Amino acid sequence: MPNEAQKLSDEAVQTRLQKFSYWSVENGELQRTFVLPTFPAAVFFVSAVAHIAELGAHHPDMFISYNKVSLRFVTHSAGGITDKDFAMVQKVDELWNTLNSLDAGSTSG
Repeated sequence: MPNEAQKLSDEAVQTRLQKFSYWSVENGELQRTFVLPTFPAAVFFVSAVAHIAELGAHHPDMFISYNKVSLRFVTHSAGGITDKDFAMVQKVDELWNTLNSLDAGSTSG
């Protein structure tokens, strides 16, 4: 099918990865671990990522370990990393940056 995502070459993955300094390739998947202040914050973040993934129809593997959340993206149908994975990585980073800016703006006083 012409609309199916095509697996990127290793060189193309490395080139695109330069834009996402906190992500890495592990076992053929794009991976990043996020550290949050509490377990409830980690669960909230996972829920927000799940919503984005549902809207994008592309779902990561997600792992929670207390306040750490690890995400992994790969396009199984293409047999590797595709532009679709990088699009989701960008959306997750945008979410993370938004949440961090909200947290930084919440001061008591």
